[in-house]
Amino acid sequence: MKKILSLVLLATVAVIDTLPAQAQSFQPLQGVEAIAQATPMVSQAEEFVSLLADGEFNQALQKYDTVARENINTATLETTWQDLVDKSGDFQEIVSTEMVPGEEQDVVLLTTRFEQDTVVLFVIFDGEQQINSFTY
Repeated sequence: MKKILSLVLLATVAVIDTLPAQAQSFQPLQGVEAIAQATPMVSQAEEFVSLLADGEFNQALQKYDTVARENINTATLETTWQDLVDKSGDFQEIVSTEMVPGEEQDVVLLTTRFEQDTVVLFVIFDGEQQINSFTY
C-alpha cells in the first residue's frame, strides 16, 4: 500500500511540475466580482459577433483596443469571418456564452450555430475590457 501511495504521489508531483508556469499562477475571479465583469464583456462579445455576421467589419474593428487596431484591419476581419462561413455555412445564432475570467485577459466563449456546424468563438478582452483578439 505504501509503495502504491508513493508511486501515485510521485506521478502527481511529476504532472504538476510539467504544467506551464502561467497555468499554475492562474487565479480566476470569484463570485460577485466575476459576475460584475462578465456581463458587459459578454454583451460586447455578442454585439461584436453580430456585427461580423451582418458584414459590419468597420464597426466590429472599432470594438478592438487601440493596439490591436494597429495590427489588424477590416479586410483581416472580413477574411477571417468569410473563412469561417466558407467552412461552416451561414451564421444562424449564438446558442450560449461563457465567461472565463483571468488575471490579465478575459475570454468570452460563444457557442454559435452556423448552417452546417456548431462553432465556439473566442473573444479575448484586455484588462480594460476591450477586445484584443478573436478566433475560433
